[in-house]
Order: sequence, then structure tokens, then C-alpha cells
Amino acid sequence: MIDSIINKIMENLSGNGIKNIYSAYDAISVEKKGRDFYTLVGFESFEMHTPIYSALTLFMPYEAEISLNITAPENYLIQKLYEYFSEKIKPAVMNFSGIDCYIKKISMKHNLQINRLVLTARLSVSGIEKSERENT
Repeated sequence: MIDSIINKIMENLSGNGIKNIYSAYDAISVEKKGRDFYTLVGFESFEMHTPIYSALTLFMPYEAEISLNITAPENYLIQKLYEYFSEKIKPAVMNFSGIDCYIKKISMKHNLQINRLVLTARLSVSGIEKSERENT
């Protein structure tokens, strides 16, 4: 289910014209992710609620906290990174289909390990995954 949520978020961002989107859990090195902006999608927490059963379907409500790390070259201005977030990422986040999402927290810092400026947005996400029940 976690992969499904990450994939939904990545697809939605990509569908809104955002490029260079990666899972925080892939094995792609920083050097291969691009010199310009790139976005990492990862989890901070995940909570599954009591399943709801119907005759043919299983509904699984969940809540999660997602982190979006938007990175830019170290020499970018913080204002320019925030503009990119406000104009590109934020509108895409606010229009997720099938999940409720809001921005919980934003922070910015220079990451000296990768020599990049990083804006981290924490998203509160909730939704319901459904699957067909097996006939037994």
C-alpha cells in the first residue's frame, strides 16, 4: 500500500508537468538525478485504520505523513526555490485525485552532504484503498 501511495503522488506530480521525481527509496545516486530541480517522495509515518468489509470489496482507510524534498543546486536563492514550490508543486499537491491532502509544514536548508538547497514539505494524506475480496 505504501508503494501505491508513493506512486499516486509521483504520477500526479508528473501529470502536472513536474519533472525529475523520484522515490526516496530508489537506488539512483544524487549525481544521476539531475543538475536542476528534482523531487524525492518519501514517508514519515503511516497508519492503517480498521478495514471495512462489504460482500465483494475490502476498504482500507489510512493516514500518512509524506515528505516531499524538492532540491535545487546550492547556488539557487531560497526565494527562487520557494517560488518553484509555490508555482509548480503546491498546485499539484492540492489537486490529488482519490486522496485528501494538505501541506502540514515547510522547511528549507542547505544540505551539505549533497551540496544542494532543499525545501521539505510535509503532507498529511488520507484516503481509502479498496480491493476485491477473495471468494473462499
